[in-house]
Amino acid sequence: MTPDRRLIGSVVALAVLLLTLAVGFVSHAALRSFEAELKPELEREATIVGSIGAQTLQRALDLGVPFDGLSGLDEYLTTLLATQPGLAYVLLTDAGGRVVARAGEAQAEFRGLPPGSAPPDRGAVTRLLGRSYDAAQPLLANGRLAGWVHVGIARARLDTALGDMRWDVLVVLLVVLLATAEFLRFILSRTVSAPIAMVLRLQARLGAGDWTVRAPGDIGAEAGRVARHLNVLVRRMNDRWERLCWLAAESSAARRTTAILAEVGGKLRFGAATATEGLGAGAASARLPLFLFVFAEQLSTSFNPLHALALAGGDSGVLGAALPIATFVAAVALATPWGGEIVARRGPRAAMMWGILPAAIGHLGAALAPDVASFAVARAVCGAGYAIVTIACQVHLAQEAPRGRVARSLGGFTAAVMTGAVCGTAIGAVLADRLGFRLTYGVSMLVVLGIGLLVWAQFAPGGGSAAPRAGLWRSARAAFAEPRFAVLVVLAAIPAKVLLGGFIFFLAPLELRELGLSQAAIGRNVMLYGLCMLPAIVVGAWIADRSGRGGLVIAAAGVLNGAGLMLPLWLAPDIALPGAIIATGVAQGLAAAPMLAIIPDIARGAVGSAAMLSFLRLAERFGSVVGPPAAASLLALGGGRQTMLVLGILSLATAIGYALALLFRSARREDPA
Repeated sequence: MTPDRRLIGSVVALAVLLLTLAVGFVSHAALRSFEAELKPELEREATIVGSIGAQTLQRALDLGVPFDGLSGLDEYLTTLLATQPGLAYVLLTDAGGRVVARAGEAQAEFRGLPPGSAPPDRGAVTRLLGRSYDAAQPLLANGRLAGWVHVGIARARLDTALGDMRWDVLVVLLVVLLATAEFLRFILSRTVSAPIAMVLRLQARLGAGDWTVRAPGDIGAEAGRVARHLNVLVRRMNDRWERLCWLAAESSAARRTTAILAEVGGKLRFGAATATEGLGAGAASARLPLFLFVFAEQLSTSFNPLHALALAGGDSGVLGAALPIATFVAAVALATPWGGEIVARRGPRAAMMWGILPAAIGHLGAALAPDVASFAVARAVCGAGYAIVTIACQVHLAQEAPRGRVARSLGGFTAAVMTGAVCGTAIGAVLADRLGFRLTYGVSMLVVLGIGLLVWAQFAPGGGSAAPRAGLWRSARAAFAEPRFAVLVVLAAIPAKVLLGGFIFFLAPLELRELGLSQAAIGRNVMLYGLCMLPAIVVGAWIADRSGRGGLVIAAAGVLNGAGLMLPLWLAPDIALPGAIIATGVAQGLAAAPMLAIIPDIARGAVGSAAMLSFLRLAERFGSVVGPPAAASLLALGGGRQTMLVLGILSLATAIGYALALLFRSARREDPA
C-alpha cells in the first residue's frame, strides 16, 4: 500500500470511528427522549377511553342502580374495547380490586388497585402493569368508592415504534458512514493523493533524466510547496546546463568538451520546460458522482413494484407491475452501445452530462406518472441515462487507473455501485415511508441535477477519440463463436441476472409486503442484498486470484443462490425470505469478480476484452429484462413460494451445467489424444 493510500485509509477509518461514536450517542439519547414523550401519549389515550366508559357506568350509579346490580357489563366492555384499536383490555373491578367484568386479554400479572386506594381528584390512576399501560377510572356511589374501570394499552405498540425507529437510526447511521467514507475519499484524493502522485511522477521523470517537465503552479498545501521547489530545481538545472555548454564552447578544448556534453545530452533531456506533469483527476473524481448517481436511482428500488402495482390496479395487475422494471433494464441494455459510442467520441465528461439529463427527466416523469404505462416510459428514460452515466464512469476509472492497477480501479467501480445501491435502497425506504412514493422520485431528480453540477466542475473536458472502431456485428460473432464465452453467458451471466431482477427487484418486495412489514422494513430487508454483496465481492476476487479457479467459484455461487431460493421448503416465510436475499447477495458477490477476470483469458483468441466485456454486460441486461416478467408470470400461476422454488431450480441446474462444462473442457485439455 502506498503512503497516500495508507493516509487516506487512516483518515477515513478515524473519521468513521468518531462519527459512529457521535451518532450512536445522539441516537441513544433521541430514542430515550422519544420513549419518554410517547409514554404519556399512550397513557392519555387509555385515560380518555376509560373516562368514556366510566361516564356511562357512573350515570347508572347516580340514578341509584347498585354496583352489584349493574347488568350487561361484559357486552358493554366488549363494545368499549372495539372502539379503539390497540387496546389490550377493559376491566371492571370493585373497590377491593376484584375483577367483576372483563373484555380483552389481561395479562396474568394483572392486579386491581389495593383496597383503600383513594380516587384522584381528576383523571385516572396510571401505572405500568407488566407489558401494558393501565389507566384506572374511579366509580363513586353515594360519595364512596364503588369500583374501578381499567383500560390497558399494550406496550407492544411502543415497542414496535421504538423498534422501527432503532432500525431507521441504524440504517441512517450505516448510510452516513458509507457516504462519509465516499466523500472523504473524494476530498482526500483531490487534496492529498492526487498531488502526492503528481510529485512522485515528476520525481520519476526527473530521475530518468527528463529536465523539460515542470509541475503545475496552482497546487496548495505541502504538495504545492514541494512542487514549487521541484520547479525551481528544474529551472536551476537547465540554467546550469546552459552555462556549462557556454563554458565548454569558450574553452581551449572546445571540440572535446562539446563532444562529451553532446554524449551527456543524448542521455539526459535539458531545455526550457515544455511539458507540465498534470495533477490528474484520479479515480475518486468519477467514484463520487457514480456513488451519488446510483444512490439517486436506488432510492426507489424498494417500492418500484409496489408503486407500479398500485398504478396497475392492485393485485390483478401483477404482470403490469413488472413492466416498469423490464422497460428500465431494456433501456439500459439498448442504450449501452450508444453510451459507449458517446464516451468514445465525446469523452467521459460530455457523456456524463448527456446521461444526467434523461435520468433527471425520467425521475420527474415517474413522480408525475398517472398510470403504469407512463410510469414504464419514465423508467425507460431513467434506464437510458443510467446506461450512459455508468459506462462513462467506468471508462473514466479505466483511464485514470495507474499502470498495473486497472482491475483494482474497476473494482472501485463495482464497490461504488454497490455502496450507492445499499445507501439508496435504505434511505429510499425511509423517505417513502414518510414522504410517499412520488416525492421520493422528486428527491432522486434533485440529487441527479446536483451530480450534473459536480461533474461539470470536476471532470476535465475532452478524452474522446474519432478513431474508427470494429463493426458491432463482426465483434459479436467473434465473441460468441468462442465456446467458453458462450457457456459463461448462457449458464452463468444470464441466469444470475434473471434471479437478481426477478427475485430481489420484483418478488421480494411483494412477498415482504404480504408478511405485513412496513415500507421501511421492506427496504431494510432488500438492503441485505447489497450489504452481503459488498464483502462477497472481495472474497470472491481473493479466492479466484489465489486458486486460479474462477469458473468453479462462479458455479459454486450459482449452487448457493439456488439453495437460498429453496429455503421456503424448510423455513417459515419470515425467515426464508431474508435468508434468500442474503444468499443471493453473497452468491452474486462471489461470482462478480471471477466472471470479469475470466474475460481477458477468453478474449485472447477471439476479440478484444473490452468488446467482450460489453457483450457480457449486454447479456446480463437481457437476463435482467427477462427476470421480472418471468417472476410475475410464475407468481400469477402459483404464488410466491412456488416462484422462489422454480427460480432456485433454475439456478441449481445452470450452475451444475456450467460446472460440468468446465470439467468437460478440463478433461479434453488433459486428454493426450
